[in-house]
Amino acid sequence: MLPAIVLITLALAPLGLLARTGPRPLVGWALALLPALSFALLLFQLPQVTGTTQIREVIPWVPAMGVELNFALDGLSLLFALVITGIGTLIIGYAGHYMHDDPGLGRFLLYLLLFMGAMLGLVLAGNVLTMFIFWELTSVTSYLLIGYKHDYPGARRGALQSLVITAGGGLALLLGLLILGEGARQAGVAPNQIYNFDAIIAAGDAIKAGPLYTPALLLILVGAFTKSAQFPFHFWLPGAMQAPTPASAFLHSATMVKAGVYLLARLAPGLGDTPLWNAALVLVGGFTFAFGALVATRKDDIKALLAYTTLSMLGGLIMLIGLGGKYAAEAVVVNILAHALYKSALFMIAGIIDHEAGSRDLRQLGGLRRMMPATAFFIALALLSQMGIPVFFGFVGKELLIEAALSSPLADPLRYAALTAIVVAAVGYIIAAWRLFKYAFLGTPSPTLAQRHHVADPRGMLVPPAIPALLSIIIPLALLPWASQLLAPAASVIYGKEIGFKLALWHGVNSALMISSAAILVGAVLARFERPLAAMPPHLPAWADGATLLDRLLAGVDRVGALITRSLQTGQLRRYMLYNTITLLLITGVPFVLYVLPGLTFFSPDPQLRVYEAFAAALIPIAVVATIRAESRLSAIIAVGVVGAMVSLFFVLFSAPDLALTQLLIEVLSTVFLLLVFSILPARFATLSSNTTRMRDAILAGMVGLLVAGLVLATATTTSFEPLAPYYLENSLAKGKGQNVVNVILVDFRGFDTMGEVTVLLTALLGIYGLLRMRREKR
Repeated sequence: MLPAIVLITLALAPLGLLARTGPRPLVGWALALLPALSFALLLFQLPQVTGTTQIREVIPWVPAMGVELNFALDGLSLLFALVITGIGTLIIGYAGHYMHDDPGLGRFLLYLLLFMGAMLGLVLAGNVLTMFIFWELTSVTSYLLIGYKHDYPGARRGALQSLVITAGGGLALLLGLLILGEGARQAGVAPNQIYNFDAIIAAGDAIKAGPLYTPALLLILVGAFTKSAQFPFHFWLPGAMQAPTPASAFLHSATMVKAGVYLLARLAPGLGDTPLWNAALVLVGGFTFAFGALVATRKDDIKALLAYTTLSMLGGLIMLIGLGGKYAAEAVVVNILAHALYKSALFMIAGIIDHEAGSRDLRQLGGLRRMMPATAFFIALALLSQMGIPVFFGFVGKELLIEAALSSPLADPLRYAALTAIVVAAVGYIIAAWRLFKYAFLGTPSPTLAQRHHVADPRGMLVPPAIPALLSIIIPLALLPWASQLLAPAASVIYGKEIGFKLALWHGVNSALMISSAAILVGAVLARFERPLAAMPPHLPAWADGATLLDRLLAGVDRVGALITRSLQTGQLRRYMLYNTITLLLITGVPFVLYVLPGLTFFSPDPQLRVYEAFAAALIPIAVVATIRAESRLSAIIAVGVVGAMVSLFFVLFSAPDLALTQLLIEVLSTVFLLLVFSILPARFATLSSNTTRMRDAILAGMVGLLVAGLVLATATTTSFEPLAPYYLENSLAKGKGQNVVNVILVDFRGFDTMGEVTVLLTALLGIYGLLRMRREKR
């Protein structure tokens, strides 16, 4: 079931192209049935996923190496999968309405479904290698979504920033996961289990006591922080608002940005509760929590405002994982669900405002409450939940946030730092939400907006955001028992043992309620001064802006690349050969001399060398020297032909007549070709280089010849590995069904190599074809 959900979503993604011809809104809702069915199928598994139990499904991939596609469903992965498919259903239906005039809607829906399949694979993966495959696929598909409007420089810039940051973090994550697997092996985990999440978590204490824990954790944190936009990697997430609004809504509420949160929550029972883990997550997450909320209070672009509140909440979730404890595990899962509901609604409504009013700049809006009363109602519900106002679901999450900080087992400095970040973020959310609602929906319309006609509630587009907005109030009022049943297994996975908790709106007058009320009061007071607060100096100096620094770094890389290209790409073939030869000698020759040459056997006690073999072998270097010393082109061609003929003779002597025939054909064609080319050149060679240059080239050529000869001798005489030739000879006919061993090797035993070579040739052909078309179009 689990692989099918992922693979079917990926395989059916091309159905999004149907939007090119069919009625756009209808096609959108028809495609939304795919995630809706996955949502229903996953929801039916809820009774089987209790506590820390899981459903596991394994597909062998490379059994000989213990590599497998491993999928698992437990409380945490079920929660994320339901959020992905549930919110995804609404957003795909919404996209059909929002982008009904966009000629590229089919391509966009294709990207969106691929993105959804990648996220489902990530959260349903049962081992870290399977997870990493989908982790990188989310980076690629998000790049396509963010850069969807590739004609706009801002979209290209935002897509490139997201790819560079998340893919760079992905490389660090891969290295960290490999080190973690080695740490698990040293901790006694079976070799075929070292990359499984459950095995890593079970051996957590031994891994944490080993020497590989610190480097593995640091690299994993870099990967998680870049994916979830933690400071100082935060800037790519606001840049991702260049994506169409449906993609932004999906990205910010339910998918990629929560991947880092998911990974850390998954690993918390095994790798957590160490000073490095706790300090890194609490400090980085807490700073991002407060920083994002404060920056959001200054933004006039609605999507930018919502983007900064998203990275703020991501920081809060990271901070909670670092705090540890029962309440922190509960707060993580509650806030994941609450954030997915109100943030998806807010982004989709931001798209409605942009679609109807022609702008999402708060300075160009106003008075929309009268024109779009239903939109104003639903965005008010979502904003109240984001602010944590009683009796909304966001309030339940905020109460647990505060309780997690108060009851955390960490030292007081970290607890107080987390509590401060919670209060600052809560105040910032209120100010930002008030600014959004005030300047968009209250007051009088701006002159630009007043000139527009037919600004009204779009019914078809309003249904998708209305559902999560209403759930933000319905769940705490009527569905808390059901929410508790859904969230308890997820919290149990994070905590490491079963938690039976029941959500409630009222816990009495306690410290959490008093702190929450104080934050609301302070936020309400400061909201009256939002204009002077927004006019304060920038949150960071221009030189420290992450996006600007990345642009400068990429520009520097381009300049260095251009400098190296000008130095190396001189247009002279002899220069290229010289550079390649020196590189080969350095990379291959130095290790050969240091590690292989001392143990090399040059002479066999019984060489079994026949006279004619020695004669043929001696002719080859003689012919090579003759080629070099030849003064006429015809003499050089004849001497080169002798080399080829002797090589063909060796193929015959060692029972390879097919190779001998191939070599002879190549020699004949080469000779004819050289004669045709050289016929239009002067008959004799001209000396164009100095004696010093020729001596240098001779020395380098001799060194390469000795190196290659030594490598051949080393591979022929090594006893470190069993020879492959007997295996191929024995199994060519039995397993490959072919008598020609060479052909069977190419198409069966090394079929992937051949396929790779064909793919390279095809790619080069497509590139050449594209260049030729561009040249023709320019004419």
